[in-house]
Amino acid sequence: MAGSSDRGEHTPSDLDELTHKELYILYQETAAHISFAKTQQWRTFSGTLLILVVLLGIVKFVSHEAGYMQLITISVILITLTAITMLIIYQFWQHTEAMKLAAIDHHFSSLFRKIRGYKHKREASIHRYMLLTFMIIGLILGATVTYSGMLKVVYNL
Repeated sequence: MAGSSDRGEHTPSDLDELTHKELYILYQETAAHISFAKTQQWRTFSGTLLILVVLLGIVKFVSHEAGYMQLITISVILITLTAITMLIIYQFWQHTEAMKLAAIDHHFSSLFRKIRGYKHKREASIHRYMLLTFMIIGLILGATVTYSGMLKVVYNL
């Protein structure tokens, strides 16, 4: 059988049972951190877009006096820049956690490393940074649309 010859090629972990359990716990914790950071990235992105819609609604339905408009405009800029900064921080956090996973991988069996290596690390990084880029572009477009909408409300364009 093809499967039985493959089994002979795999090397088990050299770790004692206690160390293996410790690394397993660290692995689970690190994977959970990555998942949390990804979730926070998407929540930051969608929450920021929602805040921009609310700010536009405030201008349309509450007030669009000059001083108020300046305050809302500054808010749009600061909120967008803060969100972009947070997205980047979450991205670096994911990268750091992925490096920890890679370090842990070397101590597990060759079968574990083989299965985990089906998606190349470089490919995964490219996908993460593409999503980050799209999120940043989305926030900039959201801020631009919000500002344009504010101008439309004020000047009836």
